[in-house]
Amino acid sequence: MDGLRSLGYYKNEFKDDDLNFRNAVLRLQSDSNIIADGIAGKQFKNMLNKRLQQGKEVRYNDYVKNAPSSKIWITVNKSNRILTVYWSKTAIRKFPVAIGRTNYVTPKGKFKIKTKVENPKWSGGGIAEPVNGGDKKNPLGKRWLGLTIGNKNKYGIHGNNNPYSIGQNVSRGCIRMMNTDVEELYRSVKNGTPVWIGTDKDLRKWGVYQNIL
Repeated sequence: MDGLRSLGYYKNEFKDDDLNFRNAVLRLQSDSNIIADGIAGKQFKNMLNKRLQQGKEVRYNDYVKNAPSSKIWITVNKSNRILTVYWSKTAIRKFPVAIGRTNYVTPKGKFKIKTKVENPKWSGGGIAEPVNGGDKKNPLGKRWLGLTIGNKNKYGIHGNNNPYSIGQNVSRGCIRMMNTDVEELYRSVKNGTPVWIGTDKDLRKWGVYQNIL
């Protein structure tokens, strides 16, 4: 925990110390381009030791051949559950996410942000009663970034009401983020921002190489 704290990853966001530790693990994993699962396993421990030697500053090891924008754009790597924010060809921020489970796979492709909503209302998705925006029980959390997938506003990047779900394949196809992370992302993007979603193999085919630190 001390190592994660010294690198700036451990934050007292919740009363649950286990959750705070898990979130810190996820943050280091995503910054390092290793699988974001919140588990402090061998790969994580090796990376933590490496990062402690390197110091607090993060220099992402990404390479982009042809960026879809000269400004902000996003990738979601489904292989390691990491959302990366780029400025042209330079990675500037990484976040751990949750993606779709087996029977609700997160769609692959090159999309754009089409809607931005603060404190979105959840319709219930045909499985539950609707939940008003701002309610702590709302599974969309505090922000919604709708994507140009299909004709309906079905898929998006959003917050959550279950912080332990981040770093897992558990959603109904959307990309879930920590609420503090999606608020930060929300401020950085606008409608029309490109969002590329795919596996590590897909992203490499598109000219995006997200290498481990």
